[in-house]
Amino acid sequence: MKHNFIGKLVLLIAIILVQTSCDKISAKSPKNQSDVKVGAWYFGGWSFPADANGNTFHISPSLVSKFSDREPVWGWREDVPGVMEKQIDYAADGGLSFWGFCWYDNTLVNNPTMMDNLNNALDYYMKAPNRKRIDFCLLSCFQVSPVNWEKVCDRTVPYFKESNYLKVNGKPVMIFFNADQVISGLGGIENTLKSLNLYREKARKIGAGEILIGARTRPRPSDPTYQDKYAQCGFDFLTTYQNADDGRVDSGENDYANLIAGDIKAWNGITSGTSLPYIPTIGTGYDMRPWAMDHLNQPASDYWYTGMNPQRIGEHLRECIKWTKANKTKVLNNLILMYAWNENGEGGWLTPTKSESTGRLDAIKKVIQEENKIK
Repeated sequence: MKHNFIGKLVLLIAIILVQTSCDKISAKSPKNQSDVKVGAWYFGGWSFPADANGNTFHISPSLVSKFSDREPVWGWREDVPGVMEKQIDYAADGGLSFWGFCWYDNTLVNNPTMMDNLNNALDYYMKAPNRKRIDFCLLSCFQVSPVNWEKVCDRTVPYFKESNYLKVNGKPVMIFFNADQVISGLGGIENTLKSLNLYREKARKIGAGEILIGARTRPRPSDPTYQDKYAQCGFDFLTTYQNADDGRVDSGENDYANLIAGDIKAWNGITSGTSLPYIPTIGTGYDMRPWAMDHLNQPASDYWYTGMNPQRIGEHLRECIKWTKANKTKVLNNLILMYAWNENGEGGWLTPTKSESTGRLDAIKKVIQEENKIK
């Protein structure tokens, strides 16, 4: 009788563990082909060496003092032990399926070591014991040329073999933030096509298989053929990082409704001018004022958005999910990107903060579950 009870107890515990495991990976593994996978951009600028006051370029005095409502619950720095693990759990528990890490090559700069600080977050993520709770991909953000192109390829292709690298039909996804600069830096359309083919060959040689290469763009209503060059260069799909400029109505304060309108303009404007698949992005806000106050020699926007809150962000995501499902032939594998996980300095974030706690994540998780009919 005692042995029977123990056997049943062990079986019950095993069932609970399996169920818990399934719950934790459900966001990464939609059950239906019509389900969406929602990701967010990750900006790794929160681990630069600090000055005597604890400030860095990104953790600037005005951000810390005048915009303290943006501070994540773990503080401003991402290099404190345990913080990356916490971020992964927050993101996965909040319904996100993947992060798109901003990634920077250090070849064409005077201070390579300083540039490498922008990639610290990716290193912390790769070492995190729970990292497989959320997939990842790379967004190359710095300029390229024939001088550093092969280095960019060789540094990035090993990531494509990681088991939780973001893939579409088994193909790793790689994106270039500055696609126009890539084309000009590599010497035009023909040379870019050759360079992207070299990239694909390098990926095949290390066993990563075929890859999908994306280009960041923006709507150009005045030039409906603007997107053609990306197809001619060999890019496989298009996306944007954020669409704040497309929602701007006035200098100074703009309501979040204008940013929502800018996102919708981008979704429709870009897909109407290309045959390439597209990953729509949605904004959670945009406000560069803290960095503009502290870095007067840096270019900054003359406008910002107000009125963001968890409910409005959640409903905007719902609208994007519905648009994605209605335009599934135009969207790459039902993927959606949010700006951003942690662009707290620029005013777009999903990180739980000391002012809002997990409000934004709670809102998007509810929407994702409802729209994907997760019980």
